[in-house]
Amino acid sequence: MQISFIVTTFNIDPYIRQCLDSLKACTRPGDQIVIIDDNSTDRTPSIIDAFIQENQGMGVEFTAAHLGVNTIGGVGIPANIGMDMSTRDVIFFVDGDDFLEVENFHRARRIYERSGADIAFCNYLEHDEKNNAKKNPADAGKWSDINPLWSLDEARTKALDLIAVPWRKFYRASFLREHRIRFPEGNYFFEDNPFHWRVCRLAKSITFINQIVCHHRVNRPGQTMTSTGDELSAFFTHFETIFTEIAPENTEQRVLSARWLVNNMTWHLDRLQPGAVWAYIERAARVLPTIPADIWNGPLAESFVGKTIWPIVHRLREGHTWDVYELLTARKRHSQLEGLLKSVSAELKHIRSDVKSAAGNAKKSRELLQAQQYIDEFTALMDFEANQYPGGRS
Repeated sequence: MQISFIVTTFNIDPYIRQCLDSLKACTRPGDQIVIIDDNSTDRTPSIIDAFIQENQGMGVEFTAAHLGVNTIGGVGIPANIGMDMSTRDVIFFVDGDDFLEVENFHRARRIYERSGADIAFCNYLEHDEKNNAKKNPADAGKWSDINPLWSLDEARTKALDLIAVPWRKFYRASFLREHRIRFPEGNYFFEDNPFHWRVCRLAKSITFINQIVCHHRVNRPGQTMTSTGDELSAFFTHFETIFTEIAPENTEQRVLSARWLVNNMTWHLDRLQPGAVWAYIERAARVLPTIPADIWNGPLAESFVGKTIWPIVHRLREGHTWDVYELLTARKRHSQLEGLLKSVSAELKHIRSDVKSAAGNAKKSRELLQAQQYIDEFTALMDFEANQYPGGRS
């Protein structure tokens, strides 16, 4: 099988060369590298052009497109363009700021070729750019119970439960074309989620290859996963797309999609900027009631009862947006106050050290007592407010 590697890029000149060099080592003669640059304004396009020029004649076809304008949304439009330009048997997406694990990739490729599956999931590691450290992704623990003897339905359920990222998967190109599977295009991010759901629901064969094939860069400036604003509301749009495509009689997948939404809301609510909270919860209050009562009060309630998120989403579903807004803003205020309290406590520790080194200094002693009094009053105020908003204290 020959592979079309689709690389999408936008303003990533510190990382793109490492990505392309690792990708080059993963290719075989006859493969294709498709690079779609989304109108970068830094050195990314010139680095791409130099890489292609240096590697002509290596037996791999290069197909590059430098878009004249930056497309709306995230990776959806560039990824779709990349699929249109792909001509090989298999599609493998590559984030332009990631880098591949060469030996593991070759091993995974051989396993996938023997399987002939519509889609194969591989494993990956996160590369924390800020701390220069590697860590497991959130779904790393879900690989331990994967069974190669599973039925297709069992494999599908597991696939839907894994993180939606497209760049750790082998896709049979004819399968994507047959079902006209595309990324949704619009003024939103996180469009890999409906793409993932469509692929998993329509696949006739799914396999899992527990090989770390790439290192996904996180905690870097400008990354979508650092989103804390209005863009997170896109998850409600994607949920509506996903839920609408699932047949009403397919209760299991409907439950999984509803659980997916609430799980993501758990992540979002602690990240939202204060200015984005109202629009987010108002959107939630419109979408959550579309989940049928038998799903909401049955398997969904069983999954989340006792968790902090459940009373919040339940109130939103009932239309109590103002109550939830007050609760969330109180929680964020507590988080800010606790951060301030830590700073004050650190300063107090410094004052104590000064007092200790200048024993008998009456002025320093008075400052210390006054600072301690302020902290005691501050803590009491926080405890009082936490009692006004149960569950508000982080």
